Amino acid sequence: MPHTALAPMPPQPAAAVDVLQALRLATAARHAQLDSGLPIARADAGLVDYLEHVQALSAWLQALWPALQDLQAQTPSFGFAPAGRLSALREDLASRPWPKPSETTAQCLEQALARHPGQADALRWGLAYVVEGSQLGGQVLYRSLAPRLAPHPLRYLQGDGAGTGARWKAFMALLRTHVASPEAIAAACDGALAAFQGLQAHFDATQGTPA
Repeated sequence: MPHTALAPMPPQPAAAVDVLQALRLATAARHAQLDSGLPIARADAGLVDYLEHVQALSAWLQALWPALQDLQAQTPSFGFAPAGRLSALREDLASRPWPKPSETTAQCLEQALARHPGQADALRWGLAYVVEGSQLGGQVLYRSLAPRLAPHPLRYLQGDGAGTGARWKAFMALLRTHVASPEAIAAACDGALAAFQGLQAHFDATQGTPA
């Protein structure tokens, strides 16, 4: 895939007392843009829309995997990169080719790391914020799509099922413990924006098919 110039990231928020508040503020516009344009969120979304959605997520998540594994090594009690997530995506995508890791997402991540050379860990926490938050959104989509797309299991959207809320609370506690300084918070926000930018590029370019 040819490398294209990516739009610069918007200015980062100043230091905030709470990293979660800073992340929400920094990513609000990107989050809203992504959610409003997802084909899978349309009222008439069908199985083809879901499979294209899963292809995009598979390419995106593979590109983020090394960074999440770095966090996993530091915080083994949480499990940032459980093998079950990729297994669920593979199961959902059984009828389609498995995509390669997203080059666009990897490029966004490289650029963000270059902007924060001393805050790589904090930036990875920002990536994890987007990945973990997507599990909450997946629960909402699952409740909407499961009756309509049955008997497809929608494995990825099921996430941790009833335990998804508890997992998010545990993640927030770790996030606040590990990202506290103004510099770390700024890097985490940039990491989260890079994650959103990488995923958005798929839907902007091909309306759901991974780039």
